[in-house]
Amino acid sequence: MLIEEIMEKNVHFVGPESTALEALLITQEKRVRHIPVVEEGKVIGILSDRDLRDVKPSILSPEQDDLLATTKVKDIMRKPVITVHPLDAMEDAARIIYEHKIGCLPVVQNDRLVGIITSTDLLHSLVVVMGVAQPGSHVEIDVPDKPGALLDITRIIKEQGINIISIYVTPGKTENRRTIVLRVGAFDTRAIVDSIVEAGYNMIFPLPKRLYEEHRNE
Repeated sequence: MLIEEIMEKNVHFVGPESTALEALLITQEKRVRHIPVVEEGKVIGILSDRDLRDVKPSILSPEQDDLLATTKVKDIMRKPVITVHPLDAMEDAARIIYEHKIGCLPVVQNDRLVGIITSTDLLHSLVVVMGVAQPGSHVEIDVPDKPGALLDITRIIKEQGINIISIYVTPGKTENRRTIVLRVGAFDTRAIVDSIVEAGYNMIFPLPKRLYEEHRNE
């Protein structure tokens, strides 16, 4: 999934000469947590609601509104700004947000602000991509890290006449192993589990009935 498919295109922004009070009012009225700072169409900084709260000396201080009204955005904005392109992949945006411990990424094309993507947008997209909202069951299989394993598993499930809603592969718990994680369009997965075990693969979840009972009695 590309960023242009999930980004918010209606971006609320301020200029460097705007006041902290003006920016704070935008966060409150538009219910946003991040505001890009834009000058002549280019993103030069970014503000979070936390940055704006930090400007206020105290909720009980009579000077707090005066300070907000006199503080310029350019003096408190964060820079340089990490940005992404609309045609970047969703997982690349997720990696950047995770590695840099930030809450959003302005989306820039031809040096112009065209959107914004937040950690909440990415989490929602993950739910959509994984098909969690669709009725079905979670399945995990341990396979060797070699060509053909994924094809073999999907063939087995196809032979059971069950649809695969989503699928992804993660590193296994040991070297040269992979874990195939699926969401399938069935609540009763016993036929899938039995067929996968008969083919010589190890089920991680759900366990075959025999292994489940042994595990439960441990």
